[in-house]
Amino acid sequence: MWYGPVWYRRCRSADSTNDQHDRNDLMTFGFEVESCMCRQRGLSIIELMVALVIGVIITFGATTLFLQSKRSYLQDEEVARVQENGRYVLRLLNRELSMSGFYGRVLRGDLVTSAPSGTDCFNYLVDTDLPFEHHNNVSANGVGAPNDPNMPAGCLVAGEHEAGTDMLVVRRSTDRPNYEKGTTLEALDPNAVYLRIVDDNVAITLERGGGATGSTIDIWEYSPNILFIRDHAITSGDGIPALCRRRISTGGNDVSAVECLAEGVENLQVEFGVDLDGDLQVDQYLDAPTSVQMGAAMAAKVYILVRSGNEIPGYTDDKVYTLGQTVVPAHNDGFYRKVMQTTVLLRNSEAFKF
Repeated sequence: MWYGPVWYRRCRSADSTNDQHDRNDLMTFGFEVESCMCRQRGLSIIELMVALVIGVIITFGATTLFLQSKRSYLQDEEVARVQENGRYVLRLLNRELSMSGFYGRVLRGDLVTSAPSGTDCFNYLVDTDLPFEHHNNVSANGVGAPNDPNMPAGCLVAGEHEAGTDMLVVRRSTDRPNYEKGTTLEALDPNAVYLRIVDDNVAITLERGGGATGSTIDIWEYSPNILFIRDHAITSGDGIPALCRRRISTGGNDVSAVECLAEGVENLQVEFGVDLDGDLQVDQYLDAPTSVQMGAAMAAKVYILVRSGNEIPGYTDDKVYTLGQTVVPAHNDGFYRKVMQTTVLLRNSEAFKF
């Protein structure tokens, strides 16, 4: 049966340059039939799907590695910050407690005969009879145990204290004089309070601005501190606990506003080592000593619980922390925490004075 002329066309090779030559070479009949023998080019659907799957796997692995690296970096950063803040706080508390009761060349604070008068908290801080005071497990209003020394309400920050933490009061002068027997070592601030010593303890007073100078006068800046844990660092409700302090103000006979020294300090516990038999050896550490026992204190163990500023993704703190005789239950949150401690010799305690 006749179907008319048929043309068979061979697939042009990749290097063919004469399309008409190929066409004429394959014309035999009248129709032009496309051959299916052409070479396949590109990717098949299966190859494309395999490539996509491999790409997804590689992308997922790279993303997972990036997220793990970022989480590790954030965790290391928070841990380093906790350690740095903790070391700073321990150094500060060590220095404050070891310097407590230091009044220049004066052996006893009760030898100070006069001081400026002002608000109840100012008068409380310039009373040098007690070198240090301890308020155990204060409430949110700053009120401690019944046997703790009475602290004026003007010294407290009602509703802002971290409940269950300790508060310290340290009275001392700076570690070097501003003025020594006719020689000015450091300029006197007319608004600051100074310990003025005449002729090596003949007359000892606290003076605003330091008082008159002379060849027999020593003048040391007076620097008491109230140290406590506040439930926020900057603004109320920010949720960042901090070690803070109050001092006597440099203008007017009052106390200064609260000044926070280190963020992330969640708990402070202090135990005092007391000499119960007068042999100049610590017999027992007490977390809530009486006023009589505080007079026999020779050393202090300081415990702090420091936490990170931010929660760490994927981390849960389910640990129970022990700060001396105080047990802090697990928080079960994402903050990293660390307990740090130090022991301080109370060099100017009444226990060492004969």
